[in-house]
Amino acid sequence: MVKVQDVIEKIEEIAPLSIKMEGDPTGFQLGDRNQEIHRVMTTLDVRPNVVQEAIDKKIDLIVAHHPVMFRAAHNLDLASPQNKMYRDLLANNISVYASHTNLDKAHNGMNDWLMEELGLENVRFLDEDDDYSIGRMGELTAPMSLVDFAKKVRDDFNVSNLRYVKSDLGQPVQKVAVIGGDAGKFYPEVLKAGADTFITGDVYYHTAHDMMANGLNVIDPGHHIEAIFIKKMANILNDWKRSNKIDLDIVQSDVDTEPYNFL
Repeated sequence: MVKVQDVIEKIEEIAPLSIKMEGDPTGFQLGDRNQEIHRVMTTLDVRPNVVQEAIDKKIDLIVAHHPVMFRAAHNLDLASPQNKMYRDLLANNISVYASHTNLDKAHNGMNDWLMEELGLENVRFLDEDDDYSIGRMGELTAPMSLVDFAKKVRDDFNVSNLRYVKSDLGQPVQKVAVIGGDAGKFYPEVLKAGADTFITGDVYYHTAHDMMANGLNVIDPGHHIEAIFIKKMANILNDWKRSNKIDLDIVQSDVDTEPYNFL
């Protein structure tokens, strides 16, 4: 018999909550830790259409990268899609666990997975003074123009388009920092680490100006590149299942939670 808590303990072996960023509402989100489970689904986001997918597929536990409860509910009015989603989860005995900034920092976690997609060399922590770093640094074998590297990022992450910012220094790309999600605020640490190019999502307009003026190239492929979580976490849980001869179905969500459309 497998319980929700058994899966939580496996995930937290890799990404302990003790390393999460301050204020990040990650971890066990909703449900019953002692519930017996038979089917687990991995997803990037927990949205109403993902919850309906979980109901249709008879899922007992959703494992997500992004917490479902980023902001506290101020009422339980079911006219709110968010509140109705909580009701639907509870009514169908579906628990939810999120592994967020702790997984971003973890060894062989989110930012290592993103680096693997890019195939960079000499990958290391962005912050060499810490056992766990929010980002990663890597290098190209030879310098590349920003435009050519941006095209590589677009293709490697399989996105239809991206934004890029050319630094005022106009230098080519060779030393690259990667932080998945929305991490523009970390650009001073990226500069300190010696990167010439920073890949992250949701870059704010005025922050982009500051990065450019400080001599940093920036490539913004969006937040949704973290959907790599769906497959990678499923692989981790499947390996654990096989090694321990556990009777548990691991399902990958088919719902695309990218909110943006592009012309």
